[in-house]
Amino acid sequence: MKKIIILSSMVMLIANLLCGAILSFYSGCNVALSSAVIVVTGILLYLTDTINLKDGYKVSLMLLFTIAGALEFILSLIAPNRITDNWWLILVIALMTVEVIMLIIANSVSNKIR
Repeated sequence: MKKIIILSSMVMLIANLLCGAILSFYSGCNVALSSAVIVVTGILLYLTDTINLKDGYKVSLMLLFTIAGALEFILSLIAPNRITDNWWLILVIALMTVEVIMLIIANSVSNKIR
């Protein structure tokens, strides 16, 4: 599963960068933000697979992180082409923060159950 996560993340990142190079409306700020979303989602999925979690936590977190990553990717596509006063960027960062906190909580709860 780890190889699948790494390879699919790399393929999506390369496809995103190629679309950014080809499409004129896909600005550099959006490419950078969407690439960061792909990388962070891939890292979260990889960590979820490598950390010792109960199977229920593992499956549900992987599904949740995949859906949240897709939502963050869509948000990064429609975000304005600026860093300052960018509420879409703040929303993407907030979602990523919630995902990391959920992984930390799931890890600590799963370790206490054993």
